[in-house]
Amino acid sequence: MAPRLDQLVRGAGQLEDPDKGLRSVAGLRRTLESLEAAQVEVAVRAGWSWSRIAGALGVTKQAAHKKHASRLRTAGSQAPVPKEERANLVVTGQARRSVRLARQEAEKLGQRYIGTEHLLLGLLREGGGPAFDALDSLGVTLAATRDAVARVSSGVERDPPYAGSSAEQASTRFPIATSARHAMEQSLREAVRLGTSHLGVEHILLALVRTERGAASRVLDDLGVSPVEVDRRITERLAGLPA
Repeated sequence: MAPRLDQLVRGAGQLEDPDKGLRSVAGLRRTLESLEAAQVEVAVRAGWSWSRIAGALGVTKQAAHKKHASRLRTAGSQAPVPKEERANLVVTGQARRSVRLARQEAEKLGQRYIGTEHLLLGLLREGGGPAFDALDSLGVTLAATRDAVARVSSGVERDPPYAGSSAEQASTRFPIATSARHAMEQSLREAVRLGTSHLGVEHILLALVRTERGAASRVLDDLGVSPVEVDRRITERLAGLPA
């Protein structure tokens, strides 16, 4: 598991052990770079100008744009995760359980497919980890989210199932919707972007609030919770920062 930000700070300040100190400095730099990239992305999604972003970072507009604009365009292209990076990611037990719970939630609602809204319910059903903590800090409860899912789903065009192979379709009673498949692909990109060796519930939540397709974002809006604020809370928790 990657060191917490506070552990890296302590290690960087231990001058009696240069090897540990320098490694901590390097780890701290990587962590802060990842956090900066995530915060800039949140700011851009919230409509901030490059001048405002640059002012908050204490750099020139040109420097901020040069550092981040190209990466954001690449992220927007939804490029697939390379096979070697995908193979190196270990899916956590929490993430696997949350997907199984999402299927149960879909069944309870009488919906014969797994959409992004069900993945959101699965994260809440899991009841632990940084994804649940971020949602809980915003007052998002399982019961209220179930009600919101029912409201949002009523009268809304059904999310089409992912057009996978015949074997994939035959292997499950609950096909995954196209939007949910896109979100799961995005969760892989989030894990790679953050430099982790695992895919966890935190990456699924980041994907849900950064994927425009699907009902999860509409459910959060119905609950009066901004997806951008969810993004900020989970980013803070991944960096070991106080809420």
